[in-house]
Amino acid sequence: MIPLIVIAGPTAVGKSAVAFELAKRLNTEIISADSMQVYRCFDIGTAKPSIERRKEIPHHLIDIVNPDEDFSAGDFNERASAIIKELNQQGKIPVIAGGTGLYIKSLIENLGCGVKKNQEIRNRIKSEFKEIGSEAMYEKLKIIDPSASDRIHPKDRYRIERALEVYYASGKSISEFHRPERTQNERFRVKYFVLDMERKLLYKRIEERVDKMVSAGLLSETKAILNMGYDKNLKPFQSLGYLQMIKYLDGEMDFDFAVQEIKKETRRFAKRQLTWFRGVNEAIWIDVLENGNIEDMSMKIFRMCHD
Repeated sequence: MIPLIVIAGPTAVGKSAVAFELAKRLNTEIISADSMQVYRCFDIGTAKPSIERRKEIPHHLIDIVNPDEDFSAGDFNERASAIIKELNQQGKIPVIAGGTGLYIKSLIENLGCGVKKNQEIRNRIKSEFKEIGSEAMYEKLKIIDPSASDRIHPKDRYRIERALEVYYASGKSISEFHRPERTQNERFRVKYFVLDMERKLLYKRIEERVDKMVSAGLLSETKAILNMGYDKNLKPFQSLGYLQMIKYLDGEMDFDFAVQEIKKETRRFAKRQLTWFRGVNEAIWIDVLENGNIEDMSMKIFRMCHD
C-alpha cells in the first residue's frame, strides 16, 4: 500500500502552515484538499498558499478549473490518486492538506458515484429551484437521501443539486454510491491527523482571518471576477466570503453587516468541519496549543509517521 499523510482540521487552525513544514522535512509535495482552492481567480477568500510557498514546495490541485467548471469529490479522487501514484514512484510520501472532509474521504475510500453529469437533468433541477425555492428542494433531498441531507448544509445549493441529479439519473441516492467495498480502502496506508484548538481561540483566529481577507481586497476581487463575465450564481460565488460580498453588491446588506455575516457563518462552518472529523475513527487529534509552534508540531507529526 502507498503511504499517505493527511493534515486536516477546521478552517484557520493552521493546516497549511503545518503541512508546509512537514513537506519540507519529508522532501515531498502537498495535495490540497480544499473544494474552493481548485478554482482560478478565487484567491483571497479561499486563503490559497502564497505563490512563494508554492514555488518552494509544489502544491497540487490549486487553480485547476475555471469558475464556471464543475469539480466534485469524485473528480478530486481521480486527480489526487494519479498524483499520489506519481509521487510514490519518486519515493515521496504525499501530504494531503485541507478541510474538505468529503474530498479526503473520497480519496481514502476510493469513492465516486460514477454517474456522469447530465445537463438535461441539471437544467430541470435548476428550474425546480427557481419554481419552489432552496428550502423545498432541500426537503426533497431529505426524503430521497436522509444521510446526504445530514451532511449537506441547507444553503449548499451546488451539493443539493448534485445529490438530486445523481438520484434522478440513476434511481440511487448518492449515499448508496458512497458505501465502499472493504477492498476499496486498501490502496493507501494512511496517517490521518486532525489539528484542533480551544474553541474561543479558533473563533478569534477566524475573525482575524476574515479581517485580513477584507483588508486584502475581498470585495475588489469579487467585483473583478464578476467583471470577467462570470455569473454570480456559480458554485464558487456561493462560498463563504464571496456570497456575502455578492449580497452587499446586490444591496441586500450593508458592508459591515456582510463582514460580520462572514465571521458568523465561518464559525458555523468550522463547527461542521469538527463534527465531520470526529467521525473519522482512525484520526489522531493534535491540540495546536499543547504542541508549541509550527515547527514543533511538524516535527511531532514527522516522528509519529515514522513510528
